[in-house]
Amino acid sequence: MASSTNTGIQRRRANLRRAVIASLVVACLALLTGYFREAPSGPLHSVQSSTAGVMAPVQELAGKAVEPFRNGWNYMTSWRDARDRAARLEQENEVLRAAAADNIIRDQELLELRRLNGVGDEVSGYGKVNAALYARSVTAWDRMARINRGRDDGVVRNAPVLAGSERGMQLVGVVTVVRSSSADVAFITDGNTEVGARVPEAGPYPGLLQAVTPGQLRLTMMPREAALADGQMVYTSGFVARGGALPSIYPRGLPVGVVTNFGAREADAQTTVQVTPLVDTRELSYVTVLIPESPEAIRRAEG
Repeated sequence: MASSTNTGIQRRRANLRRAVIASLVVACLALLTGYFREAPSGPLHSVQSSTAGVMAPVQELAGKAVEPFRNGWNYMTSWRDARDRAARLEQENEVLRAAAADNIIRDQELLELRRLNGVGDEVSGYGKVNAALYARSVTAWDRMARINRGRDDGVVRNAPVLAGSERGMQLVGVVTVVRSSSADVAFITDGNTEVGARVPEAGPYPGLLQAVTPGQLRLTMMPREAALADGQMVYTSGFVARGGALPSIYPRGLPVGVVTNFGAREADAQTTVQVTPLVDTRELSYVTVLIPESPEAIRRAEG
């Protein structure tokens, strides 16, 4: 019995809700129809204007209350967008910086290869082969490097190694170890290599060239009467100064560097000459190896 009563009450409530909704829909349609049909000065338009006037302050106050939240949301959104843009720009800059660095390296290598063009052609009794450096010592002395040419390319032990510079070729080292497809080069700036040298403009005096500080050479055994001057070129003499007329592994006339300073104490019979190489071996990527071909060149290489 209670169940039937509840069911009847629920049915009446549902019918009441439907009736209310239907009445509201009909009222809205009637109001919209009347609003669009009446003149602008009609009562419905007047009611709308009055309601708008009453609600305007409420809307303005509500807008001001919501504005800080809206501004905060806009700030957070714009900050996130700016952060994302900054991240993208940083990635693009990294790519551009890497490309620029690669271009600089390529330009330097191209310039170095251009300077090697013709290097060694004028050295009598020798052929030549260009080689790339692919390993080197990492000390301040820059003692040695490994090149990608070896016995299969004609490279032999004691073969002179040249590089190109703005002033032409320069002796930079000598081959010390040879393998089938690679070789080790000892630079003349390694502190252990000695080179018989002379300064033609200063007179017919033989000297001995050796590195005493990283990147700099010292020419000794030069007499005080030698007509030395800054900027004079230093060349290989073709023989070992300490051994008299013994042939050197380096042929005569290879440029080594320039005189940058010289002097002697009052009691010294000899002048010490500072020589700066034409090429900084730390910057080398390519070199030219002289291949002994003539009997004299082969004898030099054999020591």
